[in-house]
Amino acid sequence: MGTLRSAVLHAALLLLGLLAVASGYIDVVELTASEIQEAYGQGEYTAEELTMAFLERIEEYEPVYNAFVYLNPDAIETARAMDKEYAESGPRGPLHGVPVVIKDNQNLAGVPTSNGYWGFRRSTGGLDMIPSRDASVVARLKEAGAIIMGKTNLPDFARSGTITDSSANNRTYNSYGLDLVPGGSSGGTATAVSGSFAVLGLGTETGGSIQNPSAAQSLVGIKPSLGLVPIDGIAPLVAERDVAGPMSKTVEDAAATLEILAGATLQDVRTFNGADAIPEEGYVSFLDAEGLQGKRLGVYDGNWGNPLSPEVEAAYDEILGTIMELGAELVTNVFNETGWSGTWDGIPGNISTLYHGLSLYFQDLGDTSDFNSVEEWEEKTNRTMGDDSAIRSFSVTESGTGGDPLTDPTYWEYVSWRSGVYKQYREIMEEEELDGLIYPFSAIPLPTFESGLGVGAISVSEINHIGVPVITLPAGYLDGGQPFAINFIGTDLYTEPDLITMGYAFEQATMLREAPQGPAEQASLGNCQCTTF
Repeated sequence: MGTLRSAVLHAALLLLGLLAVASGYIDVVELTASEIQEAYGQGEYTAEELTMAFLERIEEYEPVYNAFVYLNPDAIETARAMDKEYAESGPRGPLHGVPVVIKDNQNLAGVPTSNGYWGFRRSTGGLDMIPSRDASVVARLKEAGAIIMGKTNLPDFARSGTITDSSANNRTYNSYGLDLVPGGSSGGTATAVSGSFAVLGLGTETGGSIQNPSAAQSLVGIKPSLGLVPIDGIAPLVAERDVAGPMSKTVEDAAATLEILAGATLQDVRTFNGADAIPEEGYVSFLDAEGLQGKRLGVYDGNWGNPLSPEVEAAYDEILGTIMELGAELVTNVFNETGWSGTWDGIPGNISTLYHGLSLYFQDLGDTSDFNSVEEWEEKTNRTMGDDSAIRSFSVTESGTGGDPLTDPTYWEYVSWRSGVYKQYREIMEEEELDGLIYPFSAIPLPTFESGLGVGAISVSEINHIGVPVITLPAGYLDGGQPFAINFIGTDLYTEPDLITMGYAFEQATMLREAPQGPAEQASLGNCQCTTF
């Protein structure tokens, strides 16, 4: 399977004329958007040459990682257009001519969106789910001049936060070691960005799917406030919690991308709630190397998860020492004796709006799609939607109320509970006069596939129900080589500027991300002849 995939990829690149030697070697490993703009300004290389260099790296290493579902055949043509525009009128902005990736639950007009599921692609035995228009976040990347290299893998219906195993495209591997889980559900984007197949990429999150893979692969990830970034044109999981955000190697690139993504659109009316909170000067203006001076930060007290493992506790303590050296004050026992645990235990039963959300999403695909409803897909395939998912089969039609969740009393119980949790969280933050929380991402070291463990995320559930933003940051590596990450968590909705300020200060003082090592030797992984680390 791996040999065949490599041959197909090689042939596709040859057809595009992409294996010709570019005029001078370009080292794409760890390149950032700001470095690329500087290189363009000095005439060091063109967007076409840079895109060719990235595609050559993809051709060499994609058979190892399996990050992509789709490679964009128009990437070189787009790069040429960006070069022509640059020569005539200069750059559109910080992402002009920058190679990026998008997750394959985000619509790219005219290209099938697999959502990780075999049933949404003819090539895997299903029906093609082809959108007639771009998702707003994809359209905004294009408008900013970014070059979309391709669409990245995800687990079926984005239903795993630990692994990225897909019935449409098999398993994606972690760039730091093929034995380590890559994180999910934006694992394909994480691997593509960390493995330097692109400069940055987009993820989505319902329950940790930006945080998890960013932490697992030593990336900067911004899980934005609910409603800050539009999610139209993105296959939903739980629309009430779904968000989209950037994943990159630096805080600067993440901030610049968020600046492009955020903003109101009639395609997603929730975005009008946060439109006035977007800073006029942009998120990049909040980059401040002294940004931790005088900040009050709550530290992990065990109220949001399990006790820390010895390895994680030692690494976290070391990070807290650095945070204090950078001028921040640490506050302990933030949630103790607040009744927080009791409130959280009162969450109503499982609320699933998948059927309803997908029904609306399918209707919006237009006549370019082979189907426009769950029922049409099931009638044409004579299958149950959700059958034969890579991780576990299920039924979309049985995963929710089967109709409008607004008519379900349990849904409104959840809404009321969620409002109360948000209010209590805000009261605690104000009472303690905090600027944020600083937590380790996980209570345990990043697990291996073989262990069968989850990533052990600490704050995922709370963050996604409350809706506040979080920035995940590389924080070094444990003795076993596993990436270690921390989260700066906002005190309220739309506090992204605060998180960017503090995150940048931490990043610039520590610079703890290291590039993954390249393949060293051949190894057999099941039926796939792949390289290992």
